[in-house]
Amino acid sequence: MVGDTRSRISWIPIAWTVACLLVLGVAFFAVSWPYVDVHNNLREATSWDWRQYVRYAFSRGIEYRPLLTLAIKAGYQLVGLNLWIYQLLVLAQLGAVLALLLWLFQPIGSRRGLAAALALSCVVGLHTSRIFFLFIPVNAYSAALLLLLLALVVALDPRALRYDWVLLPLTFVALFLLESSLLIIPLVVALWWRGAPGVSGRGVAAMLAALALYLGVRFAFGGPASLGSSYVGSGLGFSEATPESLRNTFEHAPWLFWTYNVIASVLTVLASEPRAGVYQFIASLLQGNTALWQWLHIGSSLMTTALIGAALYLYRPLSERDRFLRLAGFVLIVFGSGLGFLYARDRIALSAGIGYGLLLFVALTMTLDRLAVTTGRRRALVVGMVSVMAIAWHLRVAEAYAQLRDSAWDYHSEWTERYADLGGAQPQTELLKGLRADALRSVPSDPRRDPAWTFALFERRYSREDGAGRPPADAAADNAVPSVSSPFDIRWNETVDDTTRLHFEAELGLTDAQRVARDPRGRTWEYRLRTPTRERVRAIVLHPSVEDTARLDAQRFEIVQ
Repeated sequence: MVGDTRSRISWIPIAWTVACLLVLGVAFFAVSWPYVDVHNNLREATSWDWRQYVRYAFSRGIEYRPLLTLAIKAGYQLVGLNLWIYQLLVLAQLGAVLALLLWLFQPIGSRRGLAAALALSCVVGLHTSRIFFLFIPVNAYSAALLLLLLALVVALDPRALRYDWVLLPLTFVALFLLESSLLIIPLVVALWWRGAPGVSGRGVAAMLAALALYLGVRFAFGGPASLGSSYVGSGLGFSEATPESLRNTFEHAPWLFWTYNVIASVLTVLASEPRAGVYQFIASLLQGNTALWQWLHIGSSLMTTALIGAALYLYRPLSERDRFLRLAGFVLIVFGSGLGFLYARDRIALSAGIGYGLLLFVALTMTLDRLAVTTGRRRALVVGMVSVMAIAWHLRVAEAYAQLRDSAWDYHSEWTERYADLGGAQPQTELLKGLRADALRSVPSDPRRDPAWTFALFERRYSREDGAGRPPADAAADNAVPSVSSPFDIRWNETVDDTTRLHFEAELGLTDAQRVARDPRGRTWEYRLRTPTRERVRAIVLHPSVEDTARLDAQRFEIVQ
């Protein structure tokens, strides 16, 4: 029986996956280091010893990701600045995600094979999935998604019932890697409640024990995480909003803003609108400048959502496995969108996009199974609709290829014409020189010379007419996030020369150095602190070479506004 099952697995989605990885890999390996994030992360990783770095990793604020922080330092010490290794890891993670989805789909027969291939094209083509190719220098988003899918695999495999205690270490590691891994809890609990064959009450208890351990460590060692002070830049209506404007608008009713963000995360998957909380398509309609690629995004998503809704309403899944996949899809969309309550970003809906792909697979499977007994106009309508959907989603996969070409040029420009504006005038450390030399080793193709039709059909980062850059949807909101603290002063002791001071600045995470003119001895400098935490302020106050500070609370280790 096992041999028969394997022999009937469709080659269509397997071949599609291999071809997709090869094509996107060609574009991805032309992408160099992104300057700002990689340099900041590696500068911290190389400036602190392991004891200091571990304390820093476990003392972060509301974005509590200690394993990601430690993985950055471990990765650098293991492979250094070998860019291709980090790129290979990113591509391998994407391949593993697609492979796990194939395992979940069990594409036996041509119909399920076609449904699986189209569902995978939807997953890769969604704008929420572009985060798969981020590396700063590692990618925690796809790693966390892998663990989430592994938990789903465990829950659906009857052979895992004897070993479902593995959910304890799996959940524990996932939670410390990325906070979106909280999705594992409702996903596995819902599947267990509905009788999934691979998880028992023991497995659920193990998972909840991991959650309790995580919360204990998080609140015992992590920095303060007040929701009231968590406003960051986010889209609102037809434009981006700053943290200050959001705080002023929603100070007395933050739940309204949270509701807006959750709805935005749901709709960005179901309708490709809004983008990072901004209703770009509607705004373009009002202004009369809607691009063809916007119609492609909206049309493909609405058609897909309509098919999913109609199929799930009219038909019932034929197999128990598909019923569990349907449940998992709903859980991921609902709870995955709920993760974005603090602010709207395209990437936050990554897990919701995976749930969308699961629902599309189940809906297509049911639709194609009934196509054999469907005749006349209804059959022609179904075939036409599925064919148009397949073309639209493969065009969006092609857009992902174009986006990678744009990213390669964008990152190259960070090390060339935009280098000084982004802080390249700072002291040239060995790390910075190494990153830049590696990034400039080759010059990517200029995407602005691509055929004109690609700029109409695909969302691009550059304009073909004037070459102007168009940052991705998440960029405007990300740039509004306060990445550094308010300014404060440090007076170094008299033994600190300029070389030593630069070393201490890198070690402590200090930036925007300005000499304070009122100190005639020239030993007082104004700084801002990157990623301010109580542990990092404590390191400054107690540093043996710091003689005095201003605008720092030496008792509570906080920066005074």
